[in-house]
Amino acid sequence: MNAKLYLTIASVIAVLYGIAFVLIPAQMLQPYDVSPEPHVILTLRLLGSAFIGFGLMLWFAREFQDWAAVRGILISAAIADAIGGLIIAWGTMQGTVNGLGWSNVVLYALLVIGALYCLSAGSRTAALTPLR
Repeated sequence: MNAKLYLTIASVIAVLYGIAFVLIPAQMLQPYDVSPEPHVILTLRLLGSAFIGFGLMLWFAREFQDWAAVRGILISAAIADAIGGLIIAWGTMQGTVNGLGWSNVVLYALLVIGALYCLSAGSRTAALTPLR
C-alpha cells in the first residue's frame, strides 16, 4: 500500500460516516443500541461534520507532491484514529454502546496500522503522483 491509496481509502470511510452521521444520525445509532435523544443527535451531527472535513482533508492530500506535507497528514491521521479507537473501546467496555462497538475499534486499528505502514515506508513508496 502506498500513501495515496491509504489516503483514498481513509477519506472515503471518513466522508461516508460523516454524511451518514449528519443525514441519518438516529439510524446510525440504532445498531449500537444507543437512544437517539436530541442532544445525542446534535453531537453526532457535529461529529459527522468533523468527519466530512477530516475526510476531505485526506482526499485533497492525495495530490500533494511534498512528502513532508503528506507525512504530517499521516501522523495527524494516525493520532486522531488512535484516539478515536481508544474512545470507542472505552465506551464499549463501559456499556455505552453494545458489542458492535468493537467493529469500530477494529476499523480504527486498521486505519492506524495503514497510516503507520505508510509512514514507515516513507517517501520511497509514497507514490504521490496523480492517478492517470
